Amino acid sequence: MVRIMLCFAQVLLAGRLLAGEAQPEWTVLYGHEEFQNAESLLRGYLGKLRSSADADREKVIADVRTSVDMSRYQAETRARLQAILGDFPPRTALNARIVGRLDRGDYAVENVIFESRPRYYVTANAYVPRRGRAPFPAVLAPVGHWGAGKFFEDYQRLGAYLAQRGFLVLVYDAPGQGERQQYYDHVMGQTLLSPGNTQWFVTIEHNYAGAQMILTRDNYASYMLWDGIRGIDYLTERADVDPERIACTGTSGGGLQTEVLSAIDPRIKVSIPVCYGGCAADTPARKGIGRADIDALIAPRPLLMIEATGDPRSGVLGKQKRHKVVSHLYDISQMKDRTQFLIAEEPHGYGETIRRAAYEWLSRWLNGTTPAAGTLKEERWPLEPDEALTCTTTGQVKTALGGETLFTLNRAQAARDQDRRPLPQQRADWAEWRVRLREDVRSRIALEPSQASLNARQLGRADRGAYILEKAVYYSEPEVYVPALLFLPKVAGPRPAVIFVNEGGKTSGGVVEKYVQPLVEDGNVVLAIDPRGTGETAPTPANRERNYRSFIQDNESSLAFEALGVGVTLLGLRTRDVQRAIDYLQTRSEVDRSRISAIGHGSGGMLVLHAAALDERIRSVMCLGTLMSYASVVENEIYGQRISLFPPAALRKYDLPELAALIAPRPLLLLNGADHVHRPVELDRAAKIYSATSRVYELVGAGRHFQTSEAASANAILQYYRKHLGF
Repeated sequence: MVRIMLCFAQVLLAGRLLAGEAQPEWTVLYGHEEFQNAESLLRGYLGKLRSSADADREKVIADVRTSVDMSRYQAETRARLQAILGDFPPRTALNARIVGRLDRGDYAVENVIFESRPRYYVTANAYVPRRGRAPFPAVLAPVGHWGAGKFFEDYQRLGAYLAQRGFLVLVYDAPGQGERQQYYDHVMGQTLLSPGNTQWFVTIEHNYAGAQMILTRDNYASYMLWDGIRGIDYLTERADVDPERIACTGTSGGGLQTEVLSAIDPRIKVSIPVCYGGCAADTPARKGIGRADIDALIAPRPLLMIEATGDPRSGVLGKQKRHKVVSHLYDISQMKDRTQFLIAEEPHGYGETIRRAAYEWLSRWLNGTTPAAGTLKEERWPLEPDEALTCTTTGQVKTALGGETLFTLNRAQAARDQDRRPLPQQRADWAEWRVRLREDVRSRIALEPSQASLNARQLGRADRGAYILEKAVYYSEPEVYVPALLFLPKVAGPRPAVIFVNEGGKTSGGVVEKYVQPLVEDGNVVLAIDPRGTGETAPTPANRERNYRSFIQDNESSLAFEALGVGVTLLGLRTRDVQRAIDYLQTRSEVDRSRISAIGHGSGGMLVLHAAALDERIRSVMCLGTLMSYASVVENEIYGQRISLFPPAALRKYDLPELAALIAPRPLLLLNGADHVHRPVELDRAAKIYSATSRVYELVGAGRHFQTSEAASANAILQYYRKHLGF
């Protein structure tokens, strides 16, 4: 009989397959045409925000009609840019010194070290003319994203070419390249973050350090810019430099630095960004300011924008359109001749054709002359070996001089922030503290209430024996859908409900068998969801490398940086998706609306923690294997937590223990908490980290409702839930 039934089932299944009726067991969106581009959901959403933001800013520029309008616009925009960058540190002694000199006939190369901050060393080469009369016009040359830094061929040739023609050029290493590798390991002889390909480690160093800095200042670009500003300070201190004739030019990431430095420092009289662009962390763009705004702040100073045919055509076209927007301000100033857009027949970089164009532009606006055709020709001469241009005794600041690094500077900033986060000391202070901190959290994660219709609908339903399984989708915002699995116990309702948010997707890692089904068997309704950009709506992996490049430059990280650029955060967007899950559960007659819990696994725990802190409809919370403290990320040089979990400048207002305290007096259970590299946190350490949370729970008379603990098995975790959070 059993064999007959099995054969019948197989025939029935085959018939359904032939009829096209069979569906995957757990996936929700497959087979529905409207969701065929699910992997593009998040990128498309952010792309629309970016397009809208750029259009808004371009309209602001287009609406400038008079010189008075222009002055007002630039003052407001420059103040907005400075607010985004944060306050720069006080100017301290540069302690500049020349540690080497090369005599090359009509010019010399000086190896220079200065301190842009106390014991934060900048290595540079000054190409000094030996013909003509000082003081000379000077050019600040921030390097692009080449690991060689100031040694890179294009910069050597640029420095020599201009110095031979009467310009003093300062080429300096940015942090993360040349002699300033921030994660340099003397045993390996390279940065710890290198994937084995030198063309990539610079952007990895920048983005890795930049992600860490999101938690403190929200902006890595300010560190980059301050080095350039102090570079100008160094030039103005030199007796052989005319401080009224200073220009800035660089290519690639150095082109981006050229743009922003020129926007922020009026001492730069001429700006020439070349093949301009940078990695995500270098870009200061945030809500309310775009790249066109940054270029517009340079007007009406002479601005030559140069692109190369070796750059992507779409990028060149976009910059050409941006130049057209900015040219409007030069028209208003009646100085149309002061700006130009040039496309050179060159690969990406600072090639010979581009050097000639830059020299002509510099001569025109700094010297008031047009160079003779014969002076444009460039002689080909051997490059200097790296050791000849090296400023330190070991080739790396970290091993030769020590001092501060981006990590130590950021850690010190976090320590200062910690002293500014008071907790309520009396019960009477608690309500006001909670209101204020909730608003700070909403602001940091950019969480706005959704007014969109849920538009929830069922896409499938099956009887699974012990429970009913529904495949559903609801809309968190227009065009942002969340796939979900709804597990309904076969008991009379309304029943308590649990929102389950899993780090790897709603059913990955066996969570259905380990946690969800036992919860349903206990009589709970369970809703397992994929917040946007996870699970079924996760972007297709760009690569599958196992190194720091894939960690910091994959889709998750790039989308996190992109979100920051348009004034939102992935953490906030996904927290909204969790809140909308509550809205959905409250529409179901099977659910007791007063008994909704949330369980988060890994990064999913961060989402439910933020959601519950801001939404009291979540009556109890359990986090499994979730990061316990943002402070641990900035206190350790190497970390493994994802940037998508980091709210901008969060540590100025709260760390996760304070966030957890907002859930009081509701039950909160933190199991198997994780540190900055995902290691389990020992219980005594966890208790110390969350002592502030315990104090607040005790303050409101709910000490027994908060617990940090560990559990060795899924069954033990379920027992904890039944004992501490179950209704």
